[in-house]
Amino acid sequence: MRASGRLGRQGWRGVAAVAFAATAVLAVTVSRGAPEHLALTSARHPSKAHGASGAALCATSRLRISLGTGSGPGTRASAGHGSTAGASVSTLDFTNVSHAACALSGYPGVAAYGGDGAQIGNAAGRDTSVAAPRIVLAPGATARAAVLASVSAGSCRPVVATGLRVVPPGQSAARYIRHAMPACAVAGREAPVFLHVRAVQPG
Repeated sequence: MRASGRLGRQGWRGVAAVAFAATAVLAVTVSRGAPEHLALTSARHPSKAHGASGAALCATSRLRISLGTGSGPGTRASAGHGSTAGASVSTLDFTNVSHAACALSGYPGVAAYGGDGAQIGNAAGRDTSVAAPRIVLAPGATARAAVLASVSAGSCRPVVATGLRVVPPGQSAARYIRHAMPACAVAGREAPVFLHVRAVQPG
């Protein structure tokens, strides 16, 4: 009886050893070729780890933002729902300068600023005359958003702004683009909104 009990205990120890070895091999297989935190992220959020459809939003640090002329989809200044008739049009170009695809969707935050870096007038309103698609930007690709400016005399108090402060959709960090332009110095609910921005469009 003692011999059979000893053999039984040894058998169970053998099974446990095999199970432990299999677990160790599995752990090495999961973590090999990628840092541990990436392996855990892949397991918890598989849609974020595979395919362009799961591309993360483009962080400000991954984008080069520049000012172009009004050309391309969604850049016409014709009157329409939410648009500003007779406005001058320029474009904000968002170029993916990283080595991985990222996504843009919606409206950038835009405001004029002065020589001291302070905001001039009201921030840009949203021109909803074009749709807001989800755009996956490959490395080196560019998407654009139209900016419409309309400055008039009177209560607007026209001044010359130093440039535009731009925050990409879904982000909080801003980029500053130097570009002398007319602006309205008056801010507040009763003041005119002299800038309007449209949703980002494919380049």
